[in-house]
This record gives sequence, C-alpha cells and structure tokens, in this order.
Amino acid sequence: MKFYIENLGCAKNQVDAEQIITSLKKKGWEYSAAEDSDIIIVNTCGFIKPAKEESINTTLALKNEYPDKKIIMAGCLAQRYGDTFAENFREIDGIFGNRNPEAVSEAFDFFEKGGRVFFPENENRDLDKEFPEPAKRNDFLSFPGSTYVKIAEGCNNNCSYCAIPLIKGPLKSRKRDKVLNEIKILLEDGFFEINLIAQDLASYGKDTGRDELIPLLEDISELEGDFWIRLLYMHPDRFDIRVADICRKDERIIPYFDIPFQHASEKILRKMGRTGNSSVYLDTIRNIREKLDNAVIRSTFLLGFPGETKKDLDILENFIREAEIDWAGFFVYSREEGTAAYNFSSPVGRYLSVKRAEKRKKDLEKLQNSVSEKRLARFTGKTIKVIVEEEVEGEDIFLCRGYMNAPDIDGLVVLHSGGRIFKPGQIIDCRIIKVNNIDLEASAL
Repeated sequence: MKFYIENLGCAKNQVDAEQIITSLKKKGWEYSAAEDSDIIIVNTCGFIKPAKEESINTTLALKNEYPDKKIIMAGCLAQRYGDTFAENFREIDGIFGNRNPEAVSEAFDFFEKGGRVFFPENENRDLDKEFPEPAKRNDFLSFPGSTYVKIAEGCNNNCSYCAIPLIKGPLKSRKRDKVLNEIKILLEDGFFEINLIAQDLASYGKDTGRDELIPLLEDISELEGDFWIRLLYMHPDRFDIRVADICRKDERIIPYFDIPFQHASEKILRKMGRTGNSSVYLDTIRNIREKLDNAVIRSTFLLGFPGETKKDLDILENFIREAEIDWAGFFVYSREEGTAAYNFSSPVGRYLSVKRAEKRKKDLEKLQNSVSEKRLARFTGKTIKVIVEEEVEGEDIFLCRGYMNAPDIDGLVVLHSGGRIFKPGQIIDCRIIKVNNIDLEASAL
C-alpha cells in the first residue's frame, strides 16, 4: 500500500505528519508521491478561518484531482469538526483525530471495516492525561540538518480568542528524560539544529506541578558536541528570564526568543486573558537584551480583536517602534466558536472591523519591515555560522539560515559561494556583507 501526506499548518503539525509516516512505514506501507499513492492523507490546520478554508479546499481539490484514491482528513481541523465533516463531506473517505498521530494504523483498520471517524482519545482515555510517547522518526519533512522536537501538547493558558485547547486538549508535558533522549538520538543521527516546540514552552511541566523548562535546558547543556537548540513560542506572561542566563552560559542554546505578545494595549490584553501591558513587555525585552546583546526576538500580533479602537492600535504601533523587535508577524482576529471571545461585542460592525484590521495589518507589516531591516544592520561585517538549506539553480548562491532565522518564518542569509559547492544541512562560516530588505547577504569564508 502506498500513501502520501499533504501537510498544512505549523511545525507541531509537521512532527505529527512525520510520526504518521513512521507508523505507516512500520506497518509495511510505502511513502510516495500523491499521483502514485493509494491513499492521500491531508494533515489539516484548524486554528483560524483562513487555515480552515485552506484545509477544506486542499482536501476537496485532491479528491477532485484523484477521484479514485482514498482521501483521509487528519490533523487539527479533523479533530475539531470530525463528526460534522463526516456528515457533510461524503467525498472524504475517513477522518482521523490528532491526539495520537501514531494511532493512524489503527485508524486505517477502522476505516477498512466501514468506519469514518476515528478519534484516538476515544479508544484510549489516558491520552487526555499523559503525553503519548512517540516512536523514533526516520523520515523528516524539514530541510536537512534541522528538525523539531515536541516537548508538550495541549494548553492551559485559555486565551479568550484561541481554539487550541478545544483542539489539542489540556497541557500534557513529556517526561524530561524522554525529551533529552530524543535530542541525543537526533544529534547522533547528524542533526545540527533542534527546534523545541509546544503550544507554550514556558508552561512545560506545569501540568505536573513543576517548572521543567529550565531543568531541561540545563540537562541539554550537559550534552557534548556542536549544535543549536532553538526555543519556539514562550507565552510572555509565563516567560522566565533565567532562559536568557542559560543562553549566556551556553551559546549552543541560541539567543532566539519567540514571545508572542499579541498586543500592547492593556485593555485588549485583558480581554484576551493576558496579564501584561506595553510597559511590562518592554521591560521583558530590555531585560533580555541587557543579558544578551546578540539576542533576537520574534513576536506575533493579533489585530481587529473585539473592542479594539484607534487608541489601542496607536499603543501597539508605538510599542513596535519602541521595542524594535527583530521579527514580527501579524494576523487578523478570527471569531472561533467555542472560545470565550466568540460572544464578545464590538463597537463597530464585524465587516468594517475586519476590513480596517486588514488595512492596519498592511501598515504595521510595512513598519515592521523597516524595523527588521534596521535590526539586521548590526550583523553587517560580522562572521556567523549558517546552516545551508538549498542551492539557487544556475547561480553561485545558496539559501541559508543563521541563528537569527527560524525555519520558514524569518528572512534568510543569501550566501555567495564564490564557485564553491555546499550541501543542504552543511554548517559553514560566512561574513555578512549587507542587508537586503529582510534578508542578509554573505560571502563564504
């Protein structure tokens, strides 16, 4: 039996997709291209409206392109709306929830017997209490040399706009020794960059009554070898400044801080269920930079939240100017059923609110691009280490990433090789020669 996975959404989804591949290969299935497969699995995202629309459209488009193949919808959207989709989308041959990706082989046994919706947590009630420990992955969907390690699943933060707890359930942290063992194996297998991911790394271990992130990083620091550990997503209200102290002691735990502030207006943050404000978040940034002058900070901001006014946006714009965050992404509020914010009222009509938010998004993205370009200028003339991702065909140029570039979401380092050939995943030293918008240009040493 041959199968193909169309993976959508975030890095956490990517890890799930890799676990699905592992599970089916262990069963004797062959991973292949879509056109050669018997079964196509769409690993969907269900976070906000545009992601949901993309997931549905992709699933139906694949069924239309390959009408004779079985189409299985998996992932977050399948988890959230499985029974509804089973009733309304007869084109879908099976729906598989996301609480235990490796249970996909059990799901296919269920589908073969005529079932259509398989939620692993319904088969194993303990999944809501304990992180299902994954098997060793042998297939990876990222560029060579880099991968993700999921250290927790679910979330207890309950931000009023967010559907993640509805989709993923409550926080479930992996045992620290299990995480450390997986990192050791990946390093032994030749990976250089390990990106730690969860809905909120800063909450790791809190479901067990312990703060485990700092002890985990201290354990990692005891490992030998040359590598990067990147921390992706730490809730600002849970952020522990001791992380910066560990980065200062061990440069292999790179000074990259992904802290999604979401807003700077205290009024809006309270409605979101967050405790910070512009002053508190500016202090967080200053504290990081005082400890680490080479720190890189990324954030995200949500626009158009119910009740947001021009005054709130002015506060946010001033925050962006003052904070000078290295990287930032912006998205427009999506009204998600089941969340606390679903019934929040807004002083303006929803259509006008969304329309204005889209305009503000473009304006703030333009402002952020200028901030990012200014921040990148400090790397000019410096020698840095980069990981090679791919060659630009027909030119002596390779696309790379430095420690300041997280996979897929930030700018790149455009490397002029001078005729030398590098392999994807190779680690090389280069000198930054200039800034080009949100990318750095460099020459190989």
